[in-house]
Amino acid sequence: MKIISSKILVLFVFFGYNQYCFAQKNIIFDDVHIRTNYQKGFLLPEYDFLEYLTNKNITAFELDVCKELSGNQLWQRLYKYPSIGVSFFYSSLGNSEVFGNAYALNPYIKFNLLTKPKFKLEYSIGTGVTYVTKKFDFDNNYQNIAVGSHFNLWLNSELTASYRAYKDVALIVGTAFNHLSNANLAEPNIGLNTWTFFAGADVLIGKLKEKNIQEIPDFKKKNQYAIIFAAGSKKTRRFANKSYFASSLSLEYKRLTGYKFAIGGGADIFYDASIPDEMKRAKKNNVKELYKFKSGFHISEEFIFGKISLIFQEGLYLFLTDRLNNHFMYNRGILRYKISEHFFVNLAMKSNLVVLDVMEVGVGYYWH
Repeated sequence: MKIISSKILVLFVFFGYNQYCFAQKNIIFDDVHIRTNYQKGFLLPEYDFLEYLTNKNITAFELDVCKELSGNQLWQRLYKYPSIGVSFFYSSLGNSEVFGNAYALNPYIKFNLLTKPKFKLEYSIGTGVTYVTKKFDFDNNYQNIAVGSHFNLWLNSELTASYRAYKDVALIVGTAFNHLSNANLAEPNIGLNTWTFFAGADVLIGKLKEKNIQEIPDFKKKNQYAIIFAAGSKKTRRFANKSYFASSLSLEYKRLTGYKFAIGGGADIFYDASIPDEMKRAKKNNVKELYKFKSGFHISEEFIFGKISLIFQEGLYLFLTDRLNNHFMYNRGILRYKISEHFFVNLAMKSNLVVLDVMEVGVGYYWH
């Protein structure tokens, strides 16, 4: 009798465990989509001479997994239940002998612009890493003055229209813009841009959960202050092997006008170890160590997605100015993540107008 009871108990435990695992799988796959598309398009060269190296249209393939957010966090409801995902790209680059092909892994966020029972219009933006099979080489590939390294940053944006033809299957069409470059970590670094049009399919592999429609509380406007230190490595765009240390120290003020947006300004001090060497190469006189430092003031616009922010800054060099190239203006695009109540990390791209200068990684402290 005890043996029979033990067997029944084991069966119940086994059955319950399987039901639990099945339920967990359902939870994991709820709101999850798999998308695939085929793309055709064009290389968009930043300089006319790259057009002479382009002999084919762009062909690309994309496979991605994304999850619709259900609004459990406030920012998800603020942005009308976006999706997050990761995509794998294969893309030709207009000339397989010179530029090779690109393989990219791209995390992204997708926003709903228009939602109907069977139709959706969505916009996505993402950044990841790509491996390019051909790069510049003095001896074997001197024509490729666009890409100086196998590994590069990958920037992607897409506009997608989808029509749900069946219960869990939708047909999609859209257009995509992609950019790859190495953030001045290797030379050359002109980069490549592609513009494509695509068609494909979207399959929902789990079930759609009900959205959280909890009311959004009123926002109280407030001020915020921050101090940030960031550093990076850069090349000089003269095909030299040497890398130089660069860093910055910034003080920021911003006014939080709502859950989604802030505007502000700040002061910056920049350090660039390459300046004296570059001034000497340019045969400029009276080169001083002080010229490694530049200072300026910026204004900023911040778009907030919960703990993540996308920030754009436009600044003017003042007091300690650019003695090498006489640039008067600088820009930064910043991806920021709050890791605690007072600390955050930064990934920033600093440029002088349209010329990329350095990629910086930093840490900051903020308070109200």
